[in-house]
Amino acid sequence: MGFFSSRQFKDGPGVEKDAPRKKGINRFFEVVSRDLSSLFLANLLTCIGFVPFVVLALGGFLTGSLPMMLGGAAVSGILAGPALAGMYDTVLRALRDEPGYWWSTYRRAFKQNFKASILPGVLTCIVVVSQIYLVTVCLISRSGGTSHTALLIATVLNLALFHMLFSYMWPQIVLLDLPFRLVLKNSLACMLSFFPRALAAAAVMVVFWGLLIASMPGSLFLVLLFGFWLPCLICNQITYNDINRLFHIEENIQKLHEAQWSGDTPEE
Repeated sequence: MGFFSSRQFKDGPGVEKDAPRKKGINRFFEVVSRDLSSLFLANLLTCIGFVPFVVLALGGFLTGSLPMMLGGAAVSGILAGPALAGMYDTVLRALRDEPGYWWSTYRRAFKQNFKASILPGVLTCIVVVSQIYLVTVCLISRSGGTSHTALLIATVLNLALFHMLFSYMWPQIVLLDLPFRLVLKNSLACMLSFFPRALAAAAVMVVFWGLLIASMPGSLFLVLLFGFWLPCLICNQITYNDINRLFHIEENIQKLHEAQWSGDTPEE
């Protein structure tokens, strides 16, 4: 199983080597106070990466064409996927207190994860645009009755299921070198094994983006400020320990550090 390459490790700002990690809300504020500038910059680049998605999906939405929405989502996922990978990489580095200068590590991570994140990006964009379509149908439907209730329930289940899956999928895309089918298999297993935390992470994402979308266009400025990094940080704080225990993330990083320091692993 491939993990990280040695070129991901460079000296830079971080935390004291033996400083104990805080938990809960204290941990959240510790990470934010230390890495806010990195999170904000990664958020801006993610917003830029989603510009094609907004343009193409909105075009399909305004014309009432679901195929156009789905096609636009698939095409825009080619850029949105790597942008999301960069966002997750920034958040996960912050959560594991990884030292390094943000732009240097972000640029390398973007290049390393580019190919692996395209297919997940396409899948994510298609799922998101499908959710927007279903929610819109539910909101404009005034027929009531059994069919409307069934559609509403299906929409809620769709939102919960995919965001539970994504909460474990994207960290694996960034942290592990695995085939996408295995990432999906692992994500499903994690979702079922850690169901309460997966559900909590999904609830954060659904409620957060639901409120922002419902407040559009007034909330557009908030998206630029913290639309991606804030829910991403909260969700990963909920699920990170599960992933770290299962895949020994920090243990493997430490081994690569030691190999690099001893000269066994050359710089790329």
